[in-house]
Amino acid sequence: MNMNDVSNEIGARRRGIFALAIAFVAAIGGFLFGFDLGLIGAANPFLRDQFHLSPSQLGFATGSAALGCVFGPFLGAWSCDAVGRKRTMIFASLLLAASAIVTAIARDITTFNIFRIVGGVGVGLCSVASPMYIAEVAPPRKRGSLGLMYQLAIVAGHITAPLVGFLLVSFLDDSISWRWMFASEMIFVVIFVVFVFYLPRSPRWLAEQGHFDEALGVLVKVDGAEYGEKEMEEIKSSLEQESGGFSELFGPGFRYALLIGILLAFFNNWTGWSVMGGYIPILFEKSGLEDRAVAILRFAVTYGFMGLMTLVALWLVDRVGRRPLWIFASILMAIVTAITGAVFHYELSGGIVLLVIILCTVPHGLALGPLPWLMMSEIFPTRIRAKAVAITTTFLWITIYSGAQLFPLLTDYSEKICGSIGGAFWLFSVICLLSTAFGLTMMPETKGRTLEEIAEDWKRT
Repeated sequence: MNMNDVSNEIGARRRGIFALAIAFVAAIGGFLFGFDLGLIGAANPFLRDQFHLSPSQLGFATGSAALGCVFGPFLGAWSCDAVGRKRTMIFASLLLAASAIVTAIARDITTFNIFRIVGGVGVGLCSVASPMYIAEVAPPRKRGSLGLMYQLAIVAGHITAPLVGFLLVSFLDDSISWRWMFASEMIFVVIFVVFVFYLPRSPRWLAEQGHFDEALGVLVKVDGAEYGEKEMEEIKSSLEQESGGFSELFGPGFRYALLIGILLAFFNNWTGWSVMGGYIPILFEKSGLEDRAVAILRFAVTYGFMGLMTLVALWLVDRVGRRPLWIFASILMAIVTAITGAVFHYELSGGIVLLVIILCTVPHGLALGPLPWLMMSEIFPTRIRAKAVAITTTFLWITIYSGAQLFPLLTDYSEKICGSIGGAFWLFSVICLLSTAFGLTMMPETKGRTLEEIAEDWKRT
């Protein structure tokens, strides 16, 4: 191997490390998302007892952050276009900090809910800015794996939250342990803010603002001069053809892309895991487990398996593609939720309950969880991407909130109709079959294609 080849190989490695590093930092926003929403799953048995909550009040307390997330994306759409993806992530972290402090010291459920909503707005901002930033910086051949780092970070946050909860519950009184759970989020907020300051600005946002030289510099650092120059020409051409208004988003072609984004958001949540995820310790209680510390630890274990599946998805997504993963996962989740319903219907207990809940994490971690976050940032052109992602992400948070709010009512209704909570899981099975049909008939394949190539296809639809 001659010196030129060695130099090129070293340069390629450096660029790969650079792309991985900036995707990792942006994905910390996903960690905060997962940690923030994971906390409520560990804390809600204590909240229920501390504030004497009814099922509907418990549902609102569990879903209050998701309600805030509904409002975050539209603020994020404006912010991402006006000040950029990077500054939007910093602003989001300030809202999360305020939420962490006040929820930890709240003396009534109203104050708690209000500042969970404030934190939810911050999570909603991150849910727009972070995956969009990663999609706009990552080179096409790596965009799938780098984009799924956001979902991996969400899962890491979900794993960390109950582990922190387990430690706090083991050593502190029940009346204060849940407060320290929410206060602990400040540690990760500070880390995120420090790291984000070192991120370059999104090259596509820079180009949209007319800073073409700076945008080219970021692209060259990510994947070399040849890629940077070619990508820059495609970005310029795309920007010249786009108006950037909402009218373009609802025009022929792009409105079909918007429908696909909305369906991805719906199936991301109502195929099962996202609805039940905030109630895992309570589900373990329903199966006869009385030790709350053990229930919270098992909660962490289930998300540990989710993390393993997300790592598998990172390896598969740019190899087998988005559609095959989605179809396989939808079929598998339909089977698993049907079995889970039977386990609860026949009042089985012990390790079988942990096993079926772990099995529910497999299809979600492989595709149903990560792919919507990835694809909602892939399928729209640059000028309308922030607006489109805001709409689809808002719908996603509406479905998250609806699931958190309705799950206690669904299980209560199922117990009255079916004699157990199994009927709620059988409803998920039916929705998974609809998700399979969506994958077979409507879902596009975006593997290995530039964002501009994907956007151009919609104009021919």
